[in-house]
Amino acid sequence: MAEQKAAEEVEEVTAEPAVVNVAHLMAYVDEQREEGNAAFRNKRHAEALAAWQRALDACEQADGKPMLVADVETVLRVRSVLHSNRGQALIEQEWWRRAVKELSEAVQIDPSNAKALWRRYRCHRHLAGHESDLAEVKVLWAAAQADLEALSAPELQEAAGPLLAGAGLGPDQLEKTLGEIRAKVAATEAQLADTFEERVEEQAYKGIEKLRERFEEVTRRNGLHGNKELAGEIAALMTREGGDKSVQFVANVYQIDEDDASILCEWIQTAMRMHDELGSSRAGLEALGL
Repeated sequence: MAEQKAAEEVEEVTAEPAVVNVAHLMAYVDEQREEGNAAFRNKRHAEALAAWQRALDACEQADGKPMLVADVETVLRVRSVLHSNRGQALIEQEWWRRAVKELSEAVQIDPSNAKALWRRYRCHRHLAGHESDLAEVKVLWAAAQADLEALSAPELQEAAGPLLAGAGLGPDQLEKTLGEIRAKVAATEAQLADTFEERVEEQAYKGIEKLRERFEEVTRRNGLHGNKELAGEIAALMTREGGDKSVQFVANVYQIDEDDASILCEWIQTAMRMHDELGSSRAGLEALGL
């Protein structure tokens, strides 16, 4: 009897865990997907997004659990479609960047999802045409190029061909469009190179302005009035011969948090460096608050 009981215990411990009942899971997922599809057709985009998200949440319950290989493929395919659908609903509402995030999820799960690639291409192209930051424009045009090149790959032609043809991008037009996008990427790269120094100066100026704002915020929060006088006072403390120039020293003198003292010191050091570069002109001094 003892041997039989031990055998049963071993069998119980070593038995394979039950696989996920994907058929049951998919019944619920399909129900939510259809509910989302119906809402989308009636332009109730918020309802569609919510229904498709419920379906995605259900799919995630199977993550890390044992499934048959065929069932894994089924779940991944459905997840990709749901993310792609959410991307389309966001496009309809002109939430382009949120749409890119959803569509990227879809493509990451299933790189052969031609609809998701096509929708993301449209998003990237739209954003590139409405972006003012040159570096971001280059990234967006390059992303649009990559999406269109992926769609033109031979292995996607069965799925992507009808999509491209429906958009007026037959083989000749597709190659022409790709050429135009590559030209936009190259033109943006050239413009970035031509304006490099100007953009570096602009970013440096923005950084200095941000630091000054943080300095003023610290002085207000700690009741240290008179920024101009305070800046000169701290500068004198930090530059006097033989004096303690540490952040902790400044924190102790003014009885403030060391993080706040660090901001004060960083601003003063930046201001003094800029003062040396600008000279002692009144305009230079006033620009730095000294």
